[in-house]
Amino acid sequence: MSQSILDLCQSGVRAALRFGATDAEVYGQSAETTSATIEKHDLLMAKAQRETAFGIRAFVGGRLGFTSTNDVADLERACREAVVLAQASPADPGNVLPETQTIAPVAGLYDPAAEQYTTDRVVEQAIEMLRIAESVDRRVVLGDAEFVSKRSERAVANTRGLGASERTSLFLYSALATAKDGDRVSNMDYQFGATRSVGEIDVEPIVRRASRNALDSLGAEPCGASFRGPIVLSPQAVEALLVGLILYQVNARNAVRRQSRWGDCLGRKVAAPSLTLVDDGRRAGAVAASSFDREGTPHAPVTILEGGVLASLLHNAYSAAALSQHNTAHAIGSAQTIPAIGPTNLAILPGATSRDDLIAEIRQGLLVTRFSGNVDPVSGDFSGVAKGAQLIADGRVARPVSGTLIAGNVFECLETLSGISQEVETIASLTLPYVRVEGVSVTAA
Repeated sequence: MSQSILDLCQSGVRAALRFGATDAEVYGQSAETTSATIEKHDLLMAKAQRETAFGIRAFVGGRLGFTSTNDVADLERACREAVVLAQASPADPGNVLPETQTIAPVAGLYDPAAEQYTTDRVVEQAIEMLRIAESVDRRVVLGDAEFVSKRSERAVANTRGLGASERTSLFLYSALATAKDGDRVSNMDYQFGATRSVGEIDVEPIVRRASRNALDSLGAEPCGASFRGPIVLSPQAVEALLVGLILYQVNARNAVRRQSRWGDCLGRKVAAPSLTLVDDGRRAGAVAASSFDREGTPHAPVTILEGGVLASLLHNAYSAAALSQHNTAHAIGSAQTIPAIGPTNLAILPGATSRDDLIAEIRQGLLVTRFSGNVDPVSGDFSGVAKGAQLIADGRVARPVSGTLIAGNVFECLETLSGISQEVETIASLTLPYVRVEGVSVTAA
């Protein structure tokens, strides 16, 4: 590609104007990805691929048309089609470009050493993951694991004078482990790691943790008696049970559609006072760190919940215009889609109590490592299986249990949340603690 991604985006903007757009935006991305996959404790495949794509938003007044292409030679035609689509679309006052602002770069997004990270080295990391699992215990099986090396470049240009680009490197590694001992099979345990830097790659901690957790659940038996009471959620269970609903409620597009219970709750209490939730797209080295969002708005730290009070919704340019609120730079999406709304590096701030102390205060309860079930983000009702669960009795973890169902309401859990741990874990772009909630229905299957 003789022209840079940014140059091509800017040429696309000029083309859209020639075809009759009153405003236009072109977002481009290029990525080189190499991955090695493990399935059923066997190195399955290694593959490398390169993708380049451009997404064009053309505005004609308040009308919007969108097209995308992965062919540079097709960019001008795609710009023309976006204008034609805009001319035929209904007007919407929320269809606007964001204000152009100065973008400060984020340090540590790209490691030049990633350019020499070959397919052979990716495969070596996958083989090392197998070796580590076997060194923990021969009963451990990596049912699913992966190591990914990715180098990316993205750029965005628009008719408001915006022209921005950045390069990133990222190494992702994950392990899903199970332990087998004769006829006994453990629960699965999933762990994830990531880094931007070649020198910081370390697959060992996540493989060892997944392996040990799987081994700890061998010999799980039915819970026994059903009860209603407190449960302690691991960071993985917090993600599955709580985070999705919270993000649905603070997504300003859902507020525009009147689908969010929290849409008009700014400044009001929506959760327990111990809960503070922040999002920081500029957190150096983090998986989702970047200097600007999908629309080219510069990232900045945002407090979403502070002491249980709703401090901000998450906005892109559309929702900010529609609700007359501040654009929080949370436009997300690829070149194949129009900008949506989503978090960057989301974190529940840690509490002042250790995980063990959260458990020590429970007479009868459950430690939930993973949750597999359904959560209705509108009503808040949830039900499903507590995976990798441990029975809590008289302030201590007593034994692993199987076939245990949990049910309740997430809004009620957020209000009755009674403890947040000092310990936190990073799961992809999320940083989450252990959380204790009250009044959950625990049913022995």
